[in-house]
Amino acid sequence: MKDNILSMAKEMEAQLVQDRRYFHQHPELSFEEYGTARYICKRLDSLGIPYQEGIAGTGILAEVKGKAEGKCLLFRADMDALPVEEKNDVSYCSKNAGVMHACGHDAHTAVLLNTCELLYRLRDSFSGTIKFAFQPGEETDGGAKPMIDAGILENPKVDACIALHVDSDIPAGCIRIRKGPLYASPDNFYITVKGKGGHAAEPQHAIDPILISAEIISQLQAITKQEKNAVVTVATIHGGDATNVIPDMVSLSGTARSLDCDTRAFLEENIEGVVRSVCDAFGADYEYEFEKLFPPLVNDETVANLIAESAIQCFGEEACIKGGVPTMAGEDFAYFSLERPSALFKLGCRNEEKNIIAPIHNSLFDIDESALLCGLSVFTSCALRFLQAK
Repeated sequence: MKDNILSMAKEMEAQLVQDRRYFHQHPELSFEEYGTARYICKRLDSLGIPYQEGIAGTGILAEVKGKAEGKCLLFRADMDALPVEEKNDVSYCSKNAGVMHACGHDAHTAVLLNTCELLYRLRDSFSGTIKFAFQPGEETDGGAKPMIDAGILENPKVDACIALHVDSDIPAGCIRIRKGPLYASPDNFYITVKGKGGHAAEPQHAIDPILISAEIISQLQAITKQEKNAVVTVATIHGGDATNVIPDMVSLSGTARSLDCDTRAFLEENIEGVVRSVCDAFGADYEYEFEKLFPPLVNDETVANLIAESAIQCFGEEACIKGGVPTMAGEDFAYFSLERPSALFKLGCRNEEKNIIAPIHNSLFDIDESALLCGLSVFTSCALRFLQAK
């Protein structure tokens, strides 16, 4: 089966590249992926693969059934791009001003679309059902939860979920898979310090919210010394309009990131604890909001092992990097991991000889397109192993 997977995937490589370049040239922002969705639906129509569209706005769920009843596996790819002006000098550069696939979702979508085609061609080789979720909005509020809420994990019930994300720190042709925590919860906090304004020459008659804010920022840094798997960063501060006036209030905002739910709760409580104690000491009042975004993404051990075994089957031990350090970035595939055993693997796309080294969310980000073949092969192998192909 290994040789068959690689041979069929290789035959599709030109289509893979063509699809990826189309998506790269026509990037669309979160929940505006109308052209991307039309392209996907047109391909699915041409193949005769059934699908539902318009899920969570622009989301699509395709489905391929095997030769008999069995388990159900779901693959997911995010479709949206970023508000970034591309600076790459390539023939497939973005045609949409100020919008770019700077996070590799063009590659994710191309891999998933071609996996759908390949497994449809191999549908007599497995039992069960494979679902393919083309998801909108990962870069903003997240399209994963709305798609789940729309019922994509049911009828038939999904047993496990798999996704990938390109990684420019990993050489093309390799993957990295980690069991356990992989992405953090990227929560936000908002603080308003309410003091008493006055003349800057007479601070003794005021309650200076700028001074109080400086103390809050300083003390917030101590929180992460207690919780090493956490990040607390104050990213904005606004207050005051004149050099000789102490303002009435200052607003601050930032991000609080953690790799597990207990630490997440600790951060929410202790950030406010710092704000409260500092404001009380200075006689000030405050407002506080903790905005929970995506939960932490924790890879299921069994699904992670399936991915590792599939990559090794296709490309050998040297192509599968195990472990590594989790990232403090967020990923809304975490919602899938809350509902079903799930895992996301990193797909290497770096090629130093081609100067493909820029990080994601950078205007020079690109991928070595040989990574597409690797992603397609690993996805396909995962499906056939999970559904016990013979």
